[in-house]
Amino acid sequence: QAKSSNEVGRNTVSPAGPVTATSSRAPGGAGAASRRQAKTLVAKEVNLYYGDFHAVENVNMTIEPNKVTALIGSSGCGKTTFLRSLNRMHELTPGASVKGEITLDGEDIYASGVDPVAVRRLIGMVFQQPNPFPTMSIYDNVAAGLNFNAGKISKSEKDEVVERSLRGAHLWDEVKDRLDRPGSGLSGGQQQRLCIARATVFSPEVLLMDVPCSALDPVATLAIED
Repeated sequence: QAKSSNEVGRNTVSPAGPVTATSSRAPGGAGAASRRQAKTLVAKEVNLYYGDFHAVENVNMTIEPNKVTALIGSSGCGKTTFLRSLNRMHELTPGASVKGEITLDGEDIYASGVDPVAVRRLIGMVFQQPNPFPTMSIYDNVAAGLNFNAGKISKSEKDEVVERSLRGAHLWDEVKDRLDRPGSGLSGGQQQRLCIARATVFSPEVLLMDVPCSALDPVATLAIED
């Protein structure tokens, strides 16, 4: 379990905030994101560990709403580790731990009672290598989060969310006639855009991207950047 240096704070339930408010909320329609106020993500004295190894030391930064924030540094300096801590994926690694505080609009995302799944709905992530679910169709890859986390949702609502996400990833026109084909059959650039579509299904407040274009050609990179 991830622990903070402020043990008292982590043993108490965080006041109601954007994460707890999202825990029981299904994804809205196309205008749901625009009706929400953009959120600010703040890291205070964040230290990250793998067992006894101190991987990231004393990070303090504010990620402003409606902005693109870039982390620049040499290979192995801890950029990915820090990114993974922002949506509670770091703690999934055996032996990993967190000290410090990470808040989304003032709510400690590591506080007792905060659901990590709710955190990841609001703070999505796209990884360096595309990782579509190999046994699922293009449609089911995008809809996977809806199937597991959205409760009851009609087929028409699901179709709307899938199309909106694929359009947002600039992939809809390329796959709209073969949504039942395996996602693993797409090109590398298309697979990465499929993963972006999957990550945006819940209209996350923050989208973490771990050099998603590093292994792609310039054309695929431009499509993702657009």
